[in-house]
Amino acid sequence: MMKIAGSNSRSFTFPADVATAIDFYRDLSRLIDFLPHIELHESLGPNKYRMVYSATEMGAYQITIFCDVQTIVLEDEGIIRIAPLDGYAPVKAKSSFNSSQVQGYYASESVFVSHGPNQTHVDYTFELLATLPRPKGLRFMPSVMVEGIAQNITQWRVREIVDGFIEKSVAAFPAWLERHRNGHAV
Repeated sequence: MMKIAGSNSRSFTFPADVATAIDFYRDLSRLIDFLPHIELHESLGPNKYRMVYSATEMGAYQITIFCDVQTIVLEDEGIIRIAPLDGYAPVKAKSSFNSSQVQGYYASESVFVSHGPNQTHVDYTFELLATLPRPKGLRFMPSVMVEGIAQNITQWRVREIVDGFIEKSVAAFPAWLERHRNGHAV
């Protein structure tokens, strides 16, 4: 088994007031496109989703982690949480020569605080955890070496996801705002 645990936090300034920022970030099904390596696998109900993290590591090993989550919006507190969701059959863990798949844990939190007129300070945290069956192609490598490589790759990927999410979401905001102002579905 390979245990991976990645987390990262970033703060950034968003070009809108708190209410608009929360309105923009509340729809995970729209925002998921801004998360590198993560896709919406299926909707499980209102604000409930099965997401999938997928990446090819070391040029050869396909890692797939499914996570069931729900969106919790606490407008009065200025918080949006993507929290683990229980109650659904987990994806069966399996591995092959060059792949591994498992049900994992995903969580994120965004805290929104006014930062002057039409600006919001956002504290964003992200966490991804999983215990994957080791691909059979790695069976001859010592466990400690595999764990170390997996942790380094995971931390790098998590930074990539967080940085990509912030960059892509802030860049997409002006077009969303224009559609919103013109009364189009957002």
